[in-house]
Amino acid sequence: MSFPPRFLDDLRNRILLSDLIARKVKLSRRGHEFTGLCPFHNEKTPSFTINDEKGFYHCFGCGAHGDIVRFMMETEKMTFVEAVEYLAQMAGLPLPKASPEQMKREYRRHGLTDIMEAACLFFQSQLFGPNGAKARQYLGSRGITPALAKRFRLGYAPKGSALFAHLTEKKYPLSECINLGLIVEGHENHARHDYFYDRIMFPILDRRRRVIAFGGRLMAKGEPKYLNSPETDLFHKGEQLYALPNAIDTIRKTNQAILVEGYMDVISLHEAGFTNAVAPLGTAFTENQLGLLWQITDEPIICFDGDNAGRKASIRALNKALPLLKPGKSLRFVFLPDTFDPDDMIRKKSPEAFKSAVQGAKSFIDTLWMTLLEGRSLDTPERMAKLEQDATESVQTIQNEAVRKRYLKEIKNRIWRLNQKRSNRNLSLTGFQSISRPLPDLGSGKMLLSYLICYPHLAQFFLEEISSMRPQEKDLDNLLNQILETLLEKPETTSLELQETIPEELKNQLLPEIEMLKKSNRTDSDVRAELQQFLQALRLKALHREKQLKTQSYLADHNPETYHQIKYIEEEIEKLSEII
Repeated sequence: MSFPPRFLDDLRNRILLSDLIARKVKLSRRGHEFTGLCPFHNEKTPSFTINDEKGFYHCFGCGAHGDIVRFMMETEKMTFVEAVEYLAQMAGLPLPKASPEQMKREYRRHGLTDIMEAACLFFQSQLFGPNGAKARQYLGSRGITPALAKRFRLGYAPKGSALFAHLTEKKYPLSECINLGLIVEGHENHARHDYFYDRIMFPILDRRRRVIAFGGRLMAKGEPKYLNSPETDLFHKGEQLYALPNAIDTIRKTNQAILVEGYMDVISLHEAGFTNAVAPLGTAFTENQLGLLWQITDEPIICFDGDNAGRKASIRALNKALPLLKPGKSLRFVFLPDTFDPDDMIRKKSPEAFKSAVQGAKSFIDTLWMTLLEGRSLDTPERMAKLEQDATESVQTIQNEAVRKRYLKEIKNRIWRLNQKRSNRNLSLTGFQSISRPLPDLGSGKMLLSYLICYPHLAQFFLEEISSMRPQEKDLDNLLNQILETLLEKPETTSLELQETIPEELKNQLLPEIEMLKKSNRTDSDVRAELQQFLQALRLKALHREKQLKTQSYLADHNPETYHQIKYIEEEIEKLSEII
């Protein structure tokens, strides 16, 4: 739906921007403007400015900029139309009348949704009537109570052509019933019969909770197990998500959506308290469905079945989303145990088991890396080169330049770490001692320990590398060993618990660094990248020191083996310098 510019201007004039934003942000007047802490990123010093005269807000920290409509879209995860309708209601401003052509389209659409609503009510009456006993029994065996069935407006399509008779009696146009995929007309004898036959019926609703299609499930063995409405003027299956109207409030509130494969999964999850679950409609996850989710949440979670087909569907979703990634918009992935689907996890294990799986969802980059490594042998330079080539080609498909650059850097980093492990193994077999351990000086040693103490949950990613560090101060070295042992034995150790184990004298010595790290406003992702770069800088310093020592040794005895070792070290310095 489009709105005339004059109407939008009137809407902006009716609602004072500062009044709208003051509902979410504490504002202070500064001359003709207001300032406050930006609602779009974490900050401690206000950089968010509102100018009522010009009708826009702007953040000098993150660059967020817009008017009242944009503010509602960004903070409430609304579409443009939803934001305008909400603000118009707030302002007491009637929505503009549509053009004659729009009125005609809306009138026909209203008629079509009336037919679909009548079909839905018919299926519901059949489920809870004499014909629905077998269907009710089946739903009960799947843990779906009558109350839950009514909540999702489930129904039953009986045998025969009962729906055709019902719609005919209601005098709905037969041509429209056929176009909507409710009735089928034979090509030769023009005999008419119901499209859905002896199936559990799942109505599919649009964002305004109007019935636009159905999914029908067989209760016995047969094909197809699921049958969806065909494409119609109301329904384009690649643009809709099952149960989105039921889930949208929770998704907006939690900024989290769980995408599962089937209707039954969605209903089971909602009953178990996961009311942010939705599903595609019997088709592969599409770009339009991803865009629909990104309108209301930043990182939807893909949780398809744990079998091979579900895993392949997850990878297809990853490849579909990869080119579309942009700052702040991504996906996360949950891989369930083999043969389990979300419904199984809830009924055969527990809601807590499913919750734990969701909390452990893998990031997009971790999932991409896992798929790149899967089934590969990396025991030769050629195979390592092939991994690097395939990874780079995948990442190059990302359209957003800022995200693409970060992914390329992360992939280089991971390949370098793989090379490090492989090179160290090979060198130990030839008798060459691996590069000597980094020896952080006093300042670097204190910073390393402070990172461990402040962010033990992030340090888990680097324990192997950190364990090779040896602070030059004996007390700091002993403390590092103590903390590493604690984290290895009890990975869930918190920052507070770690601090309680540190001798007071050492704690005071580290206090400035700890306070500095805790005061900054950074995300876990920022800290992880920062810690990784810090460790790489220490490793690079160790490489330069090792090269200097080996060079002095070579100048003294001209040993060919030492020369080869120097060349190896130079290669490692070059690789690491590209990453940092």
